Amino acid sequence: MAEREEISEIQILASLLGVAEMVGGLTDIEELTALIARVTPGLVRVDRCAIMAYDESAREFRTLSSFAPGMKRTPFDGLTVQEAEIPWLAQRLIALRLPALIKATSGESGLSPALQQRFSLRSALVVPLAARGRFLGLLWLDDTRSPHYFTSEEINIVQGIAAQVAIALDGANLADRLDLEQRRIEALVGALADGLIVADRDLRIVSIDTGAEEMVGWQTSEVRGRRIYEILDISPAEASLGWTRDRSGPAFAAKELRLRTRDGHPVDCVVQGAAVRGDDGEVVQILYALRRKAGTRGYVDRLMDSIDGLVSIHPAEPPE
Repeated sequence: MAEREEISEIQILASLLGVAEMVGGLTDIEELTALIARVTPGLVRVDRCAIMAYDESAREFRTLSSFAPGMKRTPFDGLTVQEAEIPWLAQRLIALRLPALIKATSGESGLSPALQQRFSLRSALVVPLAARGRFLGLLWLDDTRSPHYFTSEEINIVQGIAAQVAIALDGANLADRLDLEQRRIEALVGALADGLIVADRDLRIVSIDTGAEEMVGWQTSEVRGRRIYEILDISPAEASLGWTRDRSGPAFAAKELRLRTRDGHPVDCVVQGAAVRGDDGEVVQILYALRRKAGTRGYVDRLMDSIDGLVSIHPAEPPE
């Protein structure tokens, strides 16, 4: 009997390590939550699992993934639950960050009669998903065959899995927010300038956006890590940020510069610099917003002229 328990513990540990590896190796959050929803029930001897995300602005839960053996769909699929529909459960999960044991026979399940009927609820374990101080959702486990008594060991196992799921959700949320922020920056640059070059505090190029690529011809992959003044053939003083003063105080001064393009031709630009500072006030990056002067042709313009010239020199043969 002791040997059987030891093997069981080893299997549980292996499964938890597998979950951690999935979180570290899978980038698709839907694929990851689907796998975890499938694996977790076997660790606590139940047959149904659901992972629901919490939308703080809408104050609602929505299902990300759910699993029940032999079923293509579960009662959780497509489900959205308002926080107001489950006040006791929401209070315990969101405010207290504590797991909840739900029993249909207790009279205080925390679910509305409609949800109890939809789930055919007998007993369930609901664990909060939280990371970096933010509540992200819940992990639900129950058994459709009979009421299940969740032991303290099983609750600890599920909380360990919930911590990994929360890390994955937090990472996915961060990626989404970064992507949105990047799109905002691109939209802002497109409205105010023709292109943007980002350099670090040592004036080494970090990135060149599409607009700047069209002007100077260089791509980020070609020049990342090289100093901006070497690539664009300007002086270090011209690459540095200059200051001027107006009524509101110090401001970065725009500079009229002649930048060397990839094919060696100059392009006349007005360059506006801006410093990005860290929490300590130190400069961590420098942004160069480029505005091409009227009548100035960039790298892509000359490239298109060359292509048009080749077409005129070598006209297409008429079909026979």
